[in-house]
Amino acid sequence: MTDRADAGPALRDTAPALRVDGLTVELDRAHSPAQLVTDVSFDIRPGEMVGLVGESGSGKSLTASAVAGLLPRGVRLAGGRIELAGQAVDGDGVRTKRRDSLAMVFQNPMTSLNPSMRVGDQVAEALRTRRKGMSRRDARKRAVQILDDVGIDRAAERARQYPFEFSGGMRQRVMIAIAVAGDPSVLIADEPTTALDVTVQQGVMDLIDRLRRDLGLAILLVSHDLALVSERCDRLLIMYAGELVETGKTSAVLGDALHPYVNALARCIPERAIELGTIRSLPGSVPQPGQIAAGCRFLPRCSFGIDACAGHHPPLAEHVPGRDVRCLRAGEPALAEDPEDRVTIRKDADV
Repeated sequence: MTDRADAGPALRDTAPALRVDGLTVELDRAHSPAQLVTDVSFDIRPGEMVGLVGESGSGKSLTASAVAGLLPRGVRLAGGRIELAGQAVDGDGVRTKRRDSLAMVFQNPMTSLNPSMRVGDQVAEALRTRRKGMSRRDARKRAVQILDDVGIDRAAERARQYPFEFSGGMRQRVMIAIAVAGDPSVLIADEPTTALDVTVQQGVMDLIDRLRRDLGLAILLVSHDLALVSERCDRLLIMYAGELVETGKTSAVLGDALHPYVNALARCIPERAIELGTIRSLPGSVPQPGQIAAGCRFLPRCSFGIDACAGHHPPLAEHVPGRDVRCLRAGEPALAEDPEDRVTIRKDADV
């Protein structure tokens, strides 16, 4: 297993395109605000793809929406700092700054595209929003070029069609075209391939990966699919019950998981289930905001919990350089004693 982040010093020495520090999101209720995301911090450098992973309800999509300034009604940003290219965007006027340098691709393009507008016009609209003074004719011409760049065959012809005339994979490519039309430095892809079949999924991810390389985009890939992020991401952020529980390089996190939750998630990778000859599901579910206990949030589902875990909420702390984990027992030999309770990914896998 290799890390693209190790390809050279350029990526490590580049200033972050996106930095998030202490992000906290809560229900907007005056009498009983409940935290949905708690004290999340990370950064992404130009040309780097970072995976934000967790089960449904873990808070990963809410984190992405908070960074993009797209929180739903009834939910508010309660704390934290967000920087794009070193400039804070979590104060007044964040809308303009975010629109200029951050773009987001959502899970279901059919609900994001305007069904009554031609595809080319929607890309052209994104161009004219970003580039004031650009003529409609020039915007349409450039829109065709961008559609061709993202792999839309017969782009000039397809630009005159409507979203319903496109397949799911092609609609997602249109959404990516709209996103990159604004020349962003950061792209958030929130479950961009969930509704697609495996072959189409591969094509969409190849496109995102190519844009990362060619345009130097910093990409936050939000997914519940650990197999997908293991193939594409330089680093992983593992989220559970609204907080990060483990972070680090992809090869390190999946090659030697420090947190029991990450170890359990790794069993969901199909190749690992085949190797082990069995599928051992993780019992229980992610707790709801009002059901979170005072101690370790994963304790009710953890087979390695001890009494101290119930009374202490562990911080996210550096275990070894480049590896942060939220677990009192991280690194203890007991976590690796039973081979059926410990999963590692092949060291020679290509990531």
